[in-house]
Amino acid sequence: MARSDTPVMVWAGTAWVEGSPRIWDGKTWAQPTAARFFDGEVWQAKAPAPMPFPAYATSNASLFGRADYVGGPLPPVRVSDVVVSVCAATAMPQLIAPSGFIAQAHQLSSGHWIAVATWPYDGRGGDVVWHVQDSTSATTMNLVYRGGDISSTPVASVQEIRQYDGVNRLPLNSAGGFTTVFLVLAESVDLTGYAWPDGVLPRAEQLGDFGSLDVSLLAADTPGTGSSAGDLVLDTTVDTAACLSIQVRGVNDGRPTWILGDTTASVLGTTTVLG
Repeated sequence: MARSDTPVMVWAGTAWVEGSPRIWDGKTWAQPTAARFFDGEVWQAKAPAPMPFPAYATSNASLFGRADYVGGPLPPVRVSDVVVSVCAATAMPQLIAPSGFIAQAHQLSSGHWIAVATWPYDGRGGDVVWHVQDSTSATTMNLVYRGGDISSTPVASVQEIRQYDGVNRLPLNSAGGFTTVFLVLAESVDLTGYAWPDGVLPRAEQLGDFGSLDVSLLAADTPGTGSSAGDLVLDTTVDTAACLSIQVRGVNDGRPTWILGDTTASVLGTTTVLG
């Protein structure tokens, strides 16, 4: 029996020469192309190249009552996408699935907890499960970003967290480069609306039940870097609030990109030119 690495020989009319193997594509014998893999949506020959600013792809969010385990399926996700998963609960969340990734957990002044985990999706598993140990309420959110540099995804993705009490405006944390995701957690009995500042793109929300002190999660992002992204304006004064900033890393193209509306770092004609 010939070994698998034995070359295929064909008669060229005057001599035997090494030929190219062919495969049946359903219609004809064709030259094989590079090995492909299914990324969850299409067949790919290789992973996509990272971009300077990973782009938001999709998200989902859910609200739960008393439970030990919360979560659910990921939104439509492709291999090499970066997943940002968030859980806020009355008990400390622990990431159960997928396994092998570390979540950063922070307890707020209200007693609530918020945990964040970030990982590159590798095609295995489609559910996210958080253990919240008899939590009386919990909110989960999963955001998917495309074009990130998965080779440099940090274990600890939360760059900064700030807390506020009795406010209706939240100064957003400074953006840290590449794509910065802003997560705002607010506790209120009557929060129904809000407005992000210019240059910050709203992505997902999960408002708490109206009339009860539930946790609301709001998410937005912005490319580039800056010192004053602006304020998130709420339609009511909330009991407590927290703002977390998370970096989704891309590839560095060596060009600075400031945030539209940054009153310190992006002043047209002074620090910024159109080009």
